[in-house]
Amino acid sequence: MTIYSWVTLTGYLLASLCLLLLVRNHLRFNNTKSQTLNKLEASEQGFKERENNLVKAEARVNEALKLTKVGIWEWDIAKDIWFATPSYFTMLGYAPVEGSADRKTELDKIHPEDREHVTSTIKGILNSKKAPNYYKYQARIRHYDGDYRWISVRCIVTEFDKDDRPARMLGVRIDIDEIQKAHDQVEWLAHHDSLTKLPNKESLNKIFQRVIEADIKLALLFVDLDNFKTINNNLGHATGDQLLLAVADRMRALVDQSGYVARQGGDEFIIILYADSEKQLTEKTAEIKSALSERYHLDQHQFFITPSIGVSLYPKDGKDFDTLYKQADTAMYHAKHAGKNKYAFFTEAMQANTTRALTLSNALHDALEQQEFTLHYQPQIALDSGKVVGAEALIRWHSKTLGAVSPGEFIPIAEESGQILAIGEWVLRETVRQLQQWRSEGFAPIRVAVNLSYAQFQGNDLPTLISGILEEYNVPADYLELELTEHIATNNPEHTIEILKAFQQLGIQTSIDDFGTGYSSLSYLQRFPVYKLKIDQSFVRNMTTNTNDHIIVGTIIVLAQQLGMKTIAEGVETKVQLDLLKSIGCDDIQGYYISRPIPADEFKDRYLQSDRNIII
Repeated sequence: MTIYSWVTLTGYLLASLCLLLLVRNHLRFNNTKSQTLNKLEASEQGFKERENNLVKAEARVNEALKLTKVGIWEWDIAKDIWFATPSYFTMLGYAPVEGSADRKTELDKIHPEDREHVTSTIKGILNSKKAPNYYKYQARIRHYDGDYRWISVRCIVTEFDKDDRPARMLGVRIDIDEIQKAHDQVEWLAHHDSLTKLPNKESLNKIFQRVIEADIKLALLFVDLDNFKTINNNLGHATGDQLLLAVADRMRALVDQSGYVARQGGDEFIIILYADSEKQLTEKTAEIKSALSERYHLDQHQFFITPSIGVSLYPKDGKDFDTLYKQADTAMYHAKHAGKNKYAFFTEAMQANTTRALTLSNALHDALEQQEFTLHYQPQIALDSGKVVGAEALIRWHSKTLGAVSPGEFIPIAEESGQILAIGEWVLRETVRQLQQWRSEGFAPIRVAVNLSYAQFQGNDLPTLISGILEEYNVPADYLELELTEHIATNNPEHTIEILKAFQQLGIQTSIDDFGTGYSSLSYLQRFPVYKLKIDQSFVRNMTTNTNDHIIVGTIIVLAQQLGMKTIAEGVETKVQLDLLKSIGCDDIQGYYISRPIPADEFKDRYLQSDRNIII
């Protein structure tokens, strides 16, 4: 539900209360008491009793409006009489105005940067005839203490004059400052790395699109720190984060005005450099490698860490960001495999040597027929009760020729080759079949979540496919949960809304996975019929030692609460993380602290044949 939808709903809920206020003001400003008495044929005593009751009702309404931070106003345009409920003023710290108030005074409180938008919006409705008969906007309005707060306003024309011009308006405004600040935090998160404050990959892509020109030459550098995991494992993530900050600072200084730096995630960085000549680019790349390899002094520790760097060139190697990124990534792995602490420029020969990827792609064609896939299930725990309330189905592949292959390796290949559609359908079918088996064995199955791939979500027949599978196994729709990543959800928002509504009609609940790692416009997020946000493990992992990650996790939880959604944190590995998540209002968790993903039979024995309570 969008903020404007919320305003509309609030307006409807308060409509009857508004009528009380309007009647009160009608009596106050139009002096029609004697006419009303005649029409109603009531005694003066009865009228006074009704008026007293109306005054009391108005007082109760005003108290309710104060609590909800909702203000209601009415404007008689022809007579230029404007008045508002006390809550209209008190929500921003001002004393209520009895009777008619000064519109100009209220307009002067609008932030200078927003004032033109507001006044033009109002003028637009005043200068129009019957259609449209409403307007809406968000603006910053000055609080009594001098600060500005975000306010949402929605107005409807209630009367027109003989020329079909607006003659009277009724409006509602709501204090949305906390929601807007949460939105701003998520918007910042969508474009920046929380640790280093560098732009992220998505943001760098936007920069790339902005700076490319027909005759410009650019280089994309993919930088990976060699053996960084060893430092994290031996000295802890806090020390690892300090080192990443130091590396980021060096990169900023090295690149300066010659390009842009972004953090891809983990120990990976991306640099875009202006490359007027290959000689100049080679010298700059060598300088970056050398500088990043110099000694780091962090507290009582001294470190030497080296980078492996892959380089691709625009427009020689590609004309779009994703192609250059993949080619630089390929070149980086070539440099790493060549001994690390090196840089390599992308060549077609590197592309031809991706034997492993080709081998996996060929093996995937036979994996379904050979029944090489299985599903493991990771329990999801409610923090308020300690009960197992759900599980996530995760695919595992044990190839008869290649052995165990991690999902992180074969799923991208399956997506690229198109085989993910068949694999995704198998996962859905096997999950529902397993739910049906547990039911037939007398267990009350819990809800099981299945991840949807980008390719699956692009088709319009997905709801029909899932509906058919549920009907085939006679499994209720509310036992199945569908997860889609933030990237999938926001790639084509209107298509997303259409598919999610189809799921909703089937009775299937959906959630947003890896929330915080992509870009979510609040306007779309509120329109998505999803019930849960899954907080990405990259924030959970460091939230006990990194203040920024702690704030981000808390912000996502507040945002979800404001939108009426639940939250689940993934990648919970310690009791400290669990306790902190519980203290800031997270609903559910999953992670190795509770259990690794386990086969179906083991999951049944451990969680379905007991009361499913977990000691947390």
